[in-house]
Amino acid sequence: MKRKFAAAVTALLFAVNAAPTVLAAETIQRYEAEKTVCVGTLSVADEKTESGAFVGSFINSGDAYSEAEIRNVYADRVCGDVNADGKCSAADVAALQKWLLAVPDAALADWKAGDLCEDGKLDAFDLCLMKKELLSQTEKNYVDVSTVEELFSAMRGAKPGDVIRAASGTYDYTTYQGAQKIDTSAEGTKDAPITLTAADPKDPPIFTGTNTEHGYVIHITGDYWILENLKITTSQKGIVLDNSNHSVIRNCEVYNIGSEAIALRDGSSYCTVKDSYIHDTGTVTPGYGEGVYIGSAKSTTGFDYKCDYNTVDGCMFKNVAAEHVDVKEYTTGTEIMNCTFYGDGMTGANFAGSFVDIAGNDVNVHDNIGYRNGNTNIVAAFELHEQVEGWGYHCIFTDNTVYMDQPYGAVNTSRRMYVVDGWYSDFSVRNNQVDYGKGLVPADSWEYYNSDYVTYLKQ
Repeated sequence: MKRKFAAAVTALLFAVNAAPTVLAAETIQRYEAEKTVCVGTLSVADEKTESGAFVGSFINSGDAYSEAEIRNVYADRVCGDVNADGKCSAADVAALQKWLLAVPDAALADWKAGDLCEDGKLDAFDLCLMKKELLSQTEKNYVDVSTVEELFSAMRGAKPGDVIRAASGTYDYTTYQGAQKIDTSAEGTKDAPITLTAADPKDPPIFTGTNTEHGYVIHITGDYWILENLKITTSQKGIVLDNSNHSVIRNCEVYNIGSEAIALRDGSSYCTVKDSYIHDTGTVTPGYGEGVYIGSAKSTTGFDYKCDYNTVDGCMFKNVAAEHVDVKEYTTGTEIMNCTFYGDGMTGANFAGSFVDIAGNDVNVHDNIGYRNGNTNIVAAFELHEQVEGWGYHCIFTDNTVYMDQPYGAVNTSRRMYVVDGWYSDFSVRNNQVDYGKGLVPADSWEYYNSDYVTYLKQ
């Protein structure tokens, strides 16, 4: 293709990024610059170079233009703008769809702008990408709140793309019409999630109840939520996601909670708990004071047990009365990584005796650090249990480092302090390390794992 172009050079090389975008003047690589400002023809090759850029050359024609005029002469095509009106909109989607369906008189002003797959042709794949591009342009709607009344209204009435920004301060949900939780069933979308965040992340809002025996602080039953930069405290449960998929909890502090801090229940799948600080849980019922609880026990009713492919990433756990992460039966594909577990505070109530307790399948536990800190209630770093036949299998433990203080239990002195205790289960291990009080050693043989079905993965 050829375009009229102006530049303060007699010759130049010009690179255009592969992704269609407006070309900034700063991206022009100028060589042999001269004071004379000229206009000429820029010839851009149809094929890309090895670096993925289009290369062209400018040929001097002697016409002078100002610097401002030069910068406005060339603008590269806008991604998806097949009707060449300078923007990607629903009109472009309609135009491409008609063209693909061979509707009479359907025409595209710039078909190359629609080649989002960059394969030299237009097809349904380009149309799908164009629709995705259009959805990604959805503008965020900022909703600022500073009272508990405004908070309830914003959350219950939230629309896709809303960003609810809570001002610094304390929000006691019990003062709102006697509420037992801050609840919402509003749903975001993949391209326009709903976000509840701090207006000032350096001074996050505090969402609270009045005691640790009743209520949830936040209860979400919609998909695609982001909860970030919040403090959650003083309630029976902290954050509960029920039938909420693709939701994210990140950079939150959850503390002084009567039972579990965070629960992903009732079919909640593909959710992430990330970079959060969870401490002082189980203050009322220690046996149910987990840090993150995924799924539901078989003894409960009324819940969808399948809570699959959830992630706990980069969280810190301190003074947690039960397991730091409890993965229940009927769940699949949980990933627990980059977390730090401090054993202080684990009570042993309800058989809690490890940093992570697993009854689900295909759990990936990697790159975590655990400190037993002399707590006699901790009998293993990680435990597997077959609460339901066929569940509690096929898990992977890699690159974990655990400081277990002593090689045998404090109460049952004849039982080894295993890195993974799962005598019935098949699981795989690699590159785990353990310190029994005399320094870290590789946990690379049978004495560190209580099972006859361990696979030792290659480095």
